Amino acid sequence: MFFVAAGISMSEVLVKTQALDILTKVIFNWLSPFVTNVFSSTMALYWAAFVYHIFSGQELAMLGMSLPPLMQFAKAHHLDPLSAGMIWTFAIGGKIFVFQAAVLIVGHSYGFFDGWDTFRVGLSVTVVQAIILILLVPFYWPLIGLR
Repeated sequence: MFFVAAGISMSEVLVKTQALDILTKVIFNWLSPFVTNVFSSTMALYWAAFVYHIFSGQELAMLGMSLPPLMQFAKAHHLDPLSAGMIWTFAIGGKIFVFQAAVLIVGHSYGFFDGWDTFRVGLSVTVVQAIILILLVPFYWPLIGLR
């Protein structure tokens, strides 16, 4: 409970200091040239959200801070906001640092794994998830009505 509250409080600090505006502007400016086709858009959104999550820490805070500007970005670049939001949300699944999820902090504090284990497994999960997304988004999602 305290970890989630601290993450949301940190989000408020980022908003008040305008650091969030800078981070968001950098990420979305970087994304713009890659929104050319479904493959590059998917990978750019996924990896941008992964990097954004590193700087914002906790998942709920990251999504709360970044989804509104993402929806504006999606509309401005003629992307389906639902698909962009889903890709963005899936990117929080891979965690390479212990501070990125409360459950990782608990497991780490009891000594079940160390930081290197988190990094190694988290990076593997992130890459596998990116490969799955690059197959699902252009081929399967259109079959179920997502564009």
